[in-house]
Amino acid sequence: MNKPSKLTGLDYSVMIGGPLIFVAIAVIGIRALLGGQPVIDPVKMLRDGAVSTGMSEHEVLNKVGQPKATIENKNGGTTFRYQHGTWDTDRSTFVEEDAYIDFDESERVSEVSFESKTPSQPK
Repeated sequence: MNKPSKLTGLDYSVMIGGPLIFVAIAVIGIRALLGGQPVIDPVKMLRDGAVSTGMSEHEVLNKVGQPKATIENKNGGTTFRYQHGTWDTDRSTFVEEDAYIDFDESERVSEVSFESKTPSQPK
């Protein structure tokens, strides 16, 4: 009868390292297939009432994120512009939605407004 051989460091590294490498590759592959975190739609958040009159610019930035553009107004205030494009299944067309947050001179929200437009269809 043969005496079982003693396990070496290479044996242990294959027994432990092999499954760890497999799990790491599986996790990376699954994340690549599923993608990263879902993108938050700021226009939808604004339509759902995430921002209200009187909030500060800092509060808006924390809640909704950085705007697509910042516009300096003649009255001393600013306007944040958020943009989102989506497919409208009812009309079978692409729709561009803009949301505007107007701030007064004291950097408080004075108004939230929305604008939708449909680009012209190619002929």
